[in-house]
Order: sequence, then structure tokens, then C-alpha cells
Amino acid sequence: MTTDEREASLHRVVARIGVVTRDFAASGAYPFKAYDLGRGPMNLLFALSQSDGASVSELADGLRVTSSAVSQTVDALRAVGLVTSETNPSDRRSRIIRLTDDARVEVDQFQRAYFDGIAPRFDALSVAEIVELDRILSFVHDRSGAP
Repeated sequence: MTTDEREASLHRVVARIGVVTRDFAASGAYPFKAYDLGRGPMNLLFALSQSDGASVSELADGLRVTSSAVSQTVDALRAVGLVTSETNPSDRRSRIIRLTDDARVEVDQFQRAYFDGIAPRFDALSVAEIVELDRILSFVHDRSGAP
């Protein structure tokens, strides 16, 4: 495969990933519609959904933003009841940020709907092909440094 063929193939892969994502987005299904949240707060909420809480610095590192940006976002999300902030019992100088129960339910429902909407696109793949796709996407993800 030449460099040009590789690049053309990569363009097709990225375009197809985009189509799958846009198709789901076009359905209008996304969480926290009532809050009119931007990308930053949504990213923070989804990062928190992957754990039972995180410090501001952990969130900042994972999201690749400043601690100040995370603190401002947390304050705004606390004000509307989507996250809580508690003193970290192992380091009283820091705080642990968690989703509220209602926010966790909303994220879980969205993720279930997203999975249910996307999963049928993979019905034609064998178990081995899904395992290989998972391996490839994990490799790409891990090299990106994304959370």
C-alpha cells in the first residue's frame, strides 16, 4: 500500500466514523437538554460518569484543560445540581467531584440509547472482527493521550 493509498483509506475511515456519529446526533438524542450545556461541561460530566468521583486536578489532566477551567465548570454544574463537591478524605486540601444521582441516571440512559442506536451497525461483524476493531480503536485511543 502506498502512502497515498493509506491516506485515502484513512480519510474513508474517518469519514465513516463521522457518519455514524452524525446519524446518531441527528436523532436529537443527547443528555441534559434542559441545561443547554456546551462541550466543556458535557465532557466533564462524561468523564465523571466513568468513575465514582475525581479531583479537580485529575479532571483537568484527563480533559487536558486547566484546573481553573475545571473549577469554573464544576461551580456552574453544582449550581444546577448536576455534580457534588466534597472534601477529599485522604487529602483535605482537595475536593472530590461526583455526579449527582439524577445526573448519573441521565448519563446512563443516554449511553444506553447511544449504544442501542449504534450497535445494529455492527450486526454483520463476527465476534473476531469486533474484537479486532476494539483492539485497533483502543490502540488509536491509547496513543492519543485522551482520557
